[in-house]
Amino acid sequence: MTTRLTDKVALVTGSGNGIGKEIALLLAAEGASVVVNDLGTDVGGEGRSSAAADSTVAQIIEAGGRATANYDSIADPEGCANAVRTAVDTFGSCDILIANAGALIKGTLAGIQADDASWQSLVNLYLGQKFWLSRAALPAMLERGWGRVIFATSEIARGTQANPLGAAVFSGGIGIAHDLATQYADSGVTFNCYAPGAATRTFDLYKGEMDEALRAQGVPEDDFGSFYLPPADRIAPMIAWLCSDAAESVNGQVFSVKGTEITRWTREGDGPSVVKEGDERGIWTLDELDTIVPSRILGVDA
Repeated sequence: MTTRLTDKVALVTGSGNGIGKEIALLLAAEGASVVVNDLGTDVGGEGRSSAAADSTVAQIIEAGGRATANYDSIADPEGCANAVRTAVDTFGSCDILIANAGALIKGTLAGIQADDASWQSLVNLYLGQKFWLSRAALPAMLERGWGRVIFATSEIARGTQANPLGAAVFSGGIGIAHDLATQYADSGVTFNCYAPGAATRTFDLYKGEMDEALRAQGVPEDDFGSFYLPPADRIAPMIAWLCSDAAESVNGQVFSVKGTEITRWTREGDGPSVVKEGDERGIWTLDELDTIVPSRILGVDA
């Protein structure tokens, strides 16, 4: 193991379990001091316990690293501010911010028919977290001229999973990262996102149903594993690399990380355009648009 992150301080939300825990362990192994933030809820976001965060901290310390626990909810502004404050008060700074925490908010599974309370909970947890943590941590990073801000996102952001509420909050996080990356392009602080594919507690919820479906398809049980998501520890190396000086020029990017497969998502730019000429008013008629939009904008053959 190298020590690429010696003297850096990292805050990793949701690092009591799963992907966040593996990221925290690897950052610590690379020399970073780590604030392990975890509210200690179950996979559905219910309950509260210090056990998860304490367990990760204990593992880091046992391996010779430096870590402290933080149990604040990052679904509200004061909790986010306090998590960053924990890093500063304990280790002197917050150089690396990884907004990883998440939970399954069951009410949002109703999609566009979800109740308002579930929608607001989703916004606070997945989008508010990124805003409030960045607001608390970014000014000092900019003053020091070094920082790493990394947001977890999801394939859901691309509108492919029949989950419009999730698409809104996950794509919103990407939008925040892109905007900050543009604003502070030459600051020494970078902003990137990762969409992980890994076996977590959420995956475990549906594993039984998946097994039944595979069994019904006649797949031998010895082959079930080839259909499962890879372990969570496969995600951590890419995130740790993005935190290192080797990635100082990587900014405003989104990476899908699934097992050993890393894919960079491309950003949409301007496509074909047309300008109406020869008309002083410059107003298209609907009849003109019947032809212009399909053929010259959308590229659809007549």
